[in-house]
Amino acid sequence: MPYFSSGTGGNLLKPIFVFLASAIILAALAIAYPDVLLNPGKLTKGHQALSKDCLACHTPFRSITSVQCISCHKQGEIGLKTVAGVTIIKNNSKALFHKGLAENSCIDCHTDHKGTVTNDPAKPFRHASLSAQLRNDCIACHNNQKPADTLHQFAKGNCSECHQTTKWKPATFDHKNLAASDRKQCITCHKTDRPNDQLHQSVSTNCGECHRTSTWKPATFDHKNLSALRGKQCVSCHKSDRPNDRLHQSLSASCSECHLTSKWKPATFDHKKYTASSGKQCISCHKADQPADDLHRQSQASCGTCHSTSRWEPATFNHSRYFRLDGDHRASCKTCHTDPGNYKKYTCYNCHEHSQSNIAAEHREEGIYNYQNCMKCHRNGRAEEEND
Repeated sequence: MPYFSSGTGGNLLKPIFVFLASAIILAALAIAYPDVLLNPGKLTKGHQALSKDCLACHTPFRSITSVQCISCHKQGEIGLKTVAGVTIIKNNSKALFHKGLAENSCIDCHTDHKGTVTNDPAKPFRHASLSAQLRNDCIACHNNQKPADTLHQFAKGNCSECHQTTKWKPATFDHKNLAASDRKQCITCHKTDRPNDQLHQSVSTNCGECHRTSTWKPATFDHKNLSALRGKQCVSCHKSDRPNDRLHQSLSASCSECHLTSKWKPATFDHKKYTASSGKQCISCHKADQPADDLHRQSQASCGTCHSTSRWEPATFNHSRYFRLDGDHRASCKTCHTDPGNYKKYTCYNCHEHSQSNIAAEHREEGIYNYQNCMKCHRNGRAEEEND
């Protein structure tokens, strides 16, 4: 028969016995003293009384669930009453959202043990934990945080249309979220933003006719929005834009007689708006336009004698009063008037082939010795009509 040594089996059973004995001892200690062996840290202040009773929240060999939490903390009463049912006497402005959470979601945000490193026992709240219906009904939780102003009275119940889920500000507001009828009543919310000037007093309360919903400026203003009567009294709004010159002082208050409603220049001016007496005093407005030559200095103040009221050139000058420009004498002014600063000076030698000595001889034959002023005798280019 084969022979087996009893010492070999004893050596194999000894480690198994030690392992089983250790496991039994540890399990017994864990059941008897769980707060010593398994506790990851001190409990929160409200749960200090349970520091020796781990099984009040924990189930052996299973992870903690929210079932134990809601057995003491009724979700609909969190923030309103204590665990004992006593009403919390304070003005609580926090959002009471626990009633809308799922019953098994407590541990998603809360932990009882602070751990080896002391931290806030509550994790950041995530709106993703809420049901889809509650996420779209922000006011169900945040009703006590809704400002009592006109804007929020018109806004819908979904705060996320303007606000983020992390903090209230900064916020973005889209006027499209308002009803069509409310979007035209801008002044309901923007009464304090409305300037106290005559322009804004005369226009409608619909700011959207000129302003955008993102910023007040730049703005576009259509004068058609004014009534037919505020429309003719331009100076009531544009008094500071009116130049302090004689022209504008003598005109009526309607700027539109000359100016466009889009911009001041270019402008059209009709001289017929002037009275008969003022219309002749062109120089009162056009002094800066008068050329600094003898011709214009010696002329009368009425520019209309030569110029039209639409533009300065071309101009009509009655040259026949001095010399008729007929025949071959239809030349430009500078041909005869070589000095642009003195139109009283002229010369006839720039065109005629005869020399100054020949002219002197011819005039002396006729007994004429004062022949420097040709136009005194020659009123036109025909020699036979010298004294015409």
